[in-house]
Amino acid sequence: MINDIIDIAVISGFKDGLRPEPLLKVSQWADKYRVLDTVSSSEPGKWRTDRTPYLREIMDKLSVNDPAQEIIVMKGAQVGLTEGGCNWIGYSIDVAPCPMLAVQPTKDMAERNSKIRIQPMIDASPSLSQKVRPTRSRDSGNTILKKEYPGGVLVMTGANAASGLRSMPARNLFLDEVDAYPLDLDGEGNPIDLAKARTRTFPKRKIFIISTPTIAGGSVIEAEFLATSQKYFYVPCPFCGGMQVLKFLQLRYTKGRYENVVYECEHCNEHIQERFKPKMLSDGVWISSVPEMESIRRHGYHLSSLYSPYGWYSWADAAKDYEESEGDIPKRKTFTNTVLGETWKEESDAPAWENIYNKRELYHQNKPPANVAFLTCGVDVQKDRLELEIVGWCNGKESYSIDYRVLLGSTSGEESPVWQELGKLLNETWEREDGALLPIRLMGVDSGYNSSEVYAFCRKYDPTRVIPTKGKDAQSIMVAPPRAVDTSHSGKKYNDIKIWHLGVSLIKSELYGWLRLQKIEDDTFPNGYCHFPQYDQHFFKGLTAEKLESKKIRGYDKYQWVKHYERNEPLDCRVIARAAASIIGMDRFTDEHWDFLLTRVELKQKSPNIVSPPKKRSSFWDRNM
Repeated sequence: MINDIIDIAVISGFKDGLRPEPLLKVSQWADKYRVLDTVSSSEPGKWRTDRTPYLREIMDKLSVNDPAQEIIVMKGAQVGLTEGGCNWIGYSIDVAPCPMLAVQPTKDMAERNSKIRIQPMIDASPSLSQKVRPTRSRDSGNTILKKEYPGGVLVMTGANAASGLRSMPARNLFLDEVDAYPLDLDGEGNPIDLAKARTRTFPKRKIFIISTPTIAGGSVIEAEFLATSQKYFYVPCPFCGGMQVLKFLQLRYTKGRYENVVYECEHCNEHIQERFKPKMLSDGVWISSVPEMESIRRHGYHLSSLYSPYGWYSWADAAKDYEESEGDIPKRKTFTNTVLGETWKEESDAPAWENIYNKRELYHQNKPPANVAFLTCGVDVQKDRLELEIVGWCNGKESYSIDYRVLLGSTSGEESPVWQELGKLLNETWEREDGALLPIRLMGVDSGYNSSEVYAFCRKYDPTRVIPTKGKDAQSIMVAPPRAVDTSHSGKKYNDIKIWHLGVSLIKSELYGWLRLQKIEDDTFPNGYCHFPQYDQHFFKGLTAEKLESKKIRGYDKYQWVKHYERNEPLDCRVIARAAASIIGMDRFTDEHWDFLLTRVELKQKSPNIVSPPKKRSSFWDRNM
């Protein structure tokens, strides 16, 4: 009898040993095995999906036994989606090994992501570190952009590298921040389509696409999301239980006092303190807004930063950021994209030039008003001339056009007299109405034409006075960090020159908004108001010469600025002058900073030996009437 019991136990144990472990879902794997490191996480230690409950369904759709093939998330910042993607990578290494491709906007970003997220995750999680050999091991198969493991390999690349997108088949594909991808890559097509083509031979492929959105109509993640059933995360009111999507317009607070921000329930109007958020999130549920588009293969989710876990990005942070973006188009665009997780609608139509022309004022050119704190200059380079605008900036980003000049002469050749004439401008000072003397604080020179000559000119001056610039339509920030110029078109090396890339679409949209502003009834001016002297009509036609229009490229809308008046140099000059003010730090100035700038300038009567050269006015515009 005892022997029979022993035999049964042995057989049962043997059968249990043969039975495979139940396949974990991604969220279950993360809760059991993922360890957050101190390098990339503010909350190191064991991963807890309960901290971000809205990620559970999204991650589980990425599990190997779920029929979903494409998971799309349009999101705000600080909601944990990138870490959710890392969990999927860890799961794929440990539980469901396969060839996997992870794509960042650029190769540099892919390397940085590998160093600060992927490798630290592997090192901190024992279940992963035993499967991915250390980089220091010989023939480990572990490099910055490639991680080999039993049964598969993870390759990381940038959307700007065509070779990386066509180099391998992949069952799993992770596309991060797709709105920053180029729409056409080296003439080979859209990088998203190139990457998706790598998965075609796998019937159980998984494609995970996430991004903060950008411009309405031109946002890739928006287009992907709108082609799904569009799920939103509904949370219950702790008072009445009414389910609702968190919306910024439901926040209630007193401007300037953000410590008491509450959320007003759209059902019972009770004020909900943020301390209720953990319970609300844990009881939340994803609901499709377009149920007729439900599909087991394709799922789309939207998530704003208002869902950020308690202790991360708070409702108070959101209210403060919103108020600080008031009247500041770049900041409001950033808030809309990265907090609300929504697309931004650019000002596509130029204001009527006649309206701005009719608002001209009678102040004297080259005589800055007393409230001008500093001057910047934007220079546009043409074949036979340089055009430039000198702009004075005041508190609230109010501006005065101090002068617009056209320097005639060939711009080819570093020793051309027109470049010498431009250099003389840097020695000029402008006497303000109160006697203060203002130099040009920063000059930006467009390097899109005759780049070698522009670099040669700029390198003669300190980079705090003169900089080369280049416009980037798709750039989502006003000014990107400067990058070294390796070689000019003529083959000369300019390693000591750094070029500043400007988000011209953003700046033009801001400018067009400013140009529409009207004087307030009490004869004051709103923030951003632009003052102009008695320029002729051609200047104002040029200032409003472009319109934002969409064009289909590889199946996606791409917005481009199109000239509707041939002479757009005034617009380009103002864009560069505005960017120069941003580089100086104008967008961060406080009232105290403005007051300091107004009082620190030199007064003419205290420096009688300083004589400003006479200001020349070009007749170029009159010759082209």
